[in-house]
Amino acid sequence: MNDRTAHIHDLRNKVAMLVVEDTVYMPIFLRLEQELRDSSEHDDALARARALAAKSQRAIG
Repeated sequence: MNDRTAHIHDLRNKVAMLVVEDTVYMPIFLRLEQELRDSSEHDDALARARALAAKSQRAIG
């Protein structure tokens, strides 16, 4: 987990407490959750790309 993702994770947890008190904060909570999902998808895609690049490099070299 990088620093940005950790920060969003912390914010999401804090906003969750606000949502329990007042659902007006729900859109912020949902947005933070979406950001975490997007970050995870990005990290997964990057890992796949690196693995494929390494495999291709070994096949060439």
